[in-house]
Amino acid sequence: MHFAYHKDAKTPSLKIEGNLYNHIYQSRRTKLQENILLRNLKDDYLYTYKHINISRNHSELKLQESLYLPILPKKYTHLIWSIIQTKNIEKILPYLNQIGVSKITFFYANRSQKNEKISLDKLEKILISSCEQCGRSSIMTLEIMANTQEILQAYPKCHVFDFGGKNIYQNPPDLTTGILIGPEGGFDPQEKILFKDNNIYTTPQNITLKSECAALILASLGNQ
Repeated sequence: MHFAYHKDAKTPSLKIEGNLYNHIYQSRRTKLQENILLRNLKDDYLYTYKHINISRNHSELKLQESLYLPILPKKYTHLIWSIIQTKNIEKILPYLNQIGVSKITFFYANRSQKNEKISLDKLEKILISSCEQCGRSSIMTLEIMANTQEILQAYPKCHVFDFGGKNIYQNPPDLTTGILIGPEGGFDPQEKILFKDNNIYTTPQNITLKSECAALILASLGNQ
């Protein structure tokens, strides 16, 4: 673990308690003489705290040093990902965070499983844990939109990852404007009509990919 997350990291003094206390002092067995490295995942600073006191259920810390140390994705990458099974999203999310995706916009495509509900709070906890492990200094941005039409209104210049388009390896798109990833089964004919003004990209020979695999490929391309 490169650091621990605390939303109030940078304040002159801090109290550590609850799950974070258990992790630092029971799991990692941190001692009074050891310093604690914390980030708030907002300002790209790494904060060093020294211990003032460690009790049975909380510790008290004092800020010693603030070091501006951004560890960020090389490029801004925006994935616009139609909702699939949430357990699959949760499984792949840490890898997308480590690769360097900047933002994911989730939406319900026509073939999405409408009974699947995204918990942004749960996904944020997964991302925090991923940042602690890989050292990334800012958390990925997440949002949810209702449908494909709403996506195209918000991001009219986005690209689409679908069959019949340009070879994505020979003609890599600018992913700062976003790229749509379909659900299992792909986009339906009504949605394809909506994409008439958007650039379409695909894999060589139109290889059929699982939605999660498509997300990983695009994330990797976005940070080459």
